[in-house]
Amino acid sequence: MKKVLAIALLCAVSSFATWDKFPVQDAGKGEAKVGFGYWINPEGADKTSILGATLGARYSIIQGLEASLQIPFPLSASAPGFDSSDPEKSASCKAEGDFKCPPSYGPPVIGVRYWLPLGLGVGLDIALPLQGDAFPVGGMKDDAKNNSHLDIIPAVQYSTNLTSELSIGAEVSLTIPGKVKDVDVDLLTGKTVETDVKPGMDLGIGVELDYAIGSITPYVGVDIALGLTKAKFGDIEAKEAAKTGIDLGLGAIYKINDSMGADIGVTLGFGGRYETETIDMTTFKTETKSVMPITIQAHYSYYF
Repeated sequence: MKKVLAIALLCAVSSFATWDKFPVQDAGKGEAKVGFGYWINPEGADKTSILGATLGARYSIIQGLEASLQIPFPLSASAPGFDSSDPEKSASCKAEGDFKCPPSYGPPVIGVRYWLPLGLGVGLDIALPLQGDAFPVGGMKDDAKNNSHLDIIPAVQYSTNLTSELSIGAEVSLTIPGKVKDVDVDLLTGKTVETDVKPGMDLGIGVELDYAIGSITPYVGVDIALGLTKAKFGDIEAKEAAKTGIDLGLGAIYKINDSMGADIGVTLGFGGRYETETIDMTTFKTETKSVMPITIQAHYSYYF
């Protein structure tokens, strides 16, 4: 359970997508934002919930060229069986042994985007191998260092105005993850065993539609993650690449004035990537169940 929650924490509060799917700001302009998000997996064996925050800033160095930095901060977490032998009972995460619970910080993400003529843009995000101690991968000897790795995410974007109110932004990205170490203790020998874990690469496809109505801009977006390569655990390769995940997002952006803005949105997860597996201890059969994780996020932005 601890291993499952730690991975869920990393995925839920760390967004490695480019800042957005629309053109960068004019030269010399920037934005700073702070946001909070609540992620919950309401079904299945692991009814996990996570509360996190994000700090970010971006700045257009020259016309068309933008640099950005985003840092996620998991604040609290809850999951079944954390401090109870009853697997059906949900309890807040508490530090037990060498497992570290939030608050902490996730991998900072630095990004650059360059916007070309004809509505095309290229971008590159790099998730740095730095993070707090709330991210063990699994095993008794885990620490943040073992789970720190460099992720590289190149992307191509396209955006255009369909009407004076309606605009569309699209992106195709490739997530190239770095290796992590799974550190565990052999129960027979008592020795520490380290295994290199290489996650598979993902192809990301996303589209967002924005409709401006005065100072309010409702939006709808779809992001699809497709597994391209199989994960490797030491010399053992997974049977198949990661299953497809589909995220449907709905929300609205409110421009308070020329210097301030706010947004709120909800994202629903679908697809095989969000399936959970449980084992019936009577029949020892594995039951697969689809779940729909929900993410609620809100941000405040200051433009300068």
